[in-house]
Amino acid sequence: MRVFVTGGTGLVGSHVIERLRMAGHEVVALVRDSTGHSMVTSLGASSVCGRVEDESSWSAASDADAIVHSAALIVQRKSWDAFRAVNVAASRHAAERAARLGVKLVHVSSIAVYGRRTAARANSLDEDAPWTDLAPTDFYARSKRLAEQAVRRVVDEAGLSAVVLRPCVIYGERDRIFLPRVIKALRFGLAPLVGRGNNVLSVVYAGNVADAVIAALEDDAVTGSFNVANDGELTQREFLTAVGEAAGLRPRFMPVPVPLVTTFTVSYHSLCRLMRPRRYSGIALGAARFMAADNPYSSDRAHRELDWRPSTQPAEAVRRSVSWFVDKPE
Repeated sequence: MRVFVTGGTGLVGSHVIERLRMAGHEVVALVRDSTGHSMVTSLGASSVCGRVEDESSWSAASDADAIVHSAALIVQRKSWDAFRAVNVAASRHAAERAARLGVKLVHVSSIAVYGRRTAARANSLDEDAPWTDLAPTDFYARSKRLAEQAVRRVVDEAGLSAVVLRPCVIYGERDRIFLPRVIKALRFGLAPLVGRGNNVLSVVYAGNVADAVIAALEDDAVTGSFNVANDGELTQREFLTAVGEAAGLRPRFMPVPVPLVTTFTVSYHSLCRLMRPRRYSGIALGAARFMAADNPYSSDRAHRELDWRPSTQPAEAVRRSVSWFVDKPE
């Protein structure tokens, strides 16, 4: 199978390339520059230069047997127009190109589409859960929801065969967002626990998300939306301890009351909005809520219909991820 991949220099996309190549598939990755070319070729893919938000770039997928769209803005402090172009318009281009070619699309979305109030109220949240209103300032969640809706319109109007995957917070080798911040905090020697630290974190290993992509591609019949948000159950304390041990660190944990963390992050969020009102204010507020909450997301449908069986267990996933981060060249 010849698979066209976007976001190949990112966390999920790079793991998708690795898994596809291991399974014997040919991969063509869309990259923005020579740095991206070097990275994806080191993973075994060939590359074409272009931008996901530029419709003409999608002509490079003309001989693909399937498309995996994982490119997205996540935490970049950019304008709403930038998020709409990269996350929404590009997803529409991906869906329209796949429909035109008559090939399958695997679209990497996010549990953010449900809305934070939905997650806060649910003990077990599956794909049929209603979506709640999103804050206008939550550019990432808004754009990912609109992206899903754009894909769904092409499914309805053009008969596109598509699978939408909704991971939670992702970590792994080549992580630039979550794990580096965790390790940096642990290196201070006194690591904060949000609350008591006994909540099960909503985290998933990037390689296991890539397993779900492969499962979706290799089963022609399966379509629809799937949470891929449970590949093991690590509490906040267990996860931070595992990261610390893998990094050779033995920090002391300091429980911090949830209301105090929330007050601080709300104030920080408001300050960011005041200073740069037209830019995304980042993930600080959402991160605090994430660290304090139990994982409510159910991946039962993915286990049942995709036969998603994550190949890497949490202890090994943390070890691999931290080793890559600690050992990578500066």
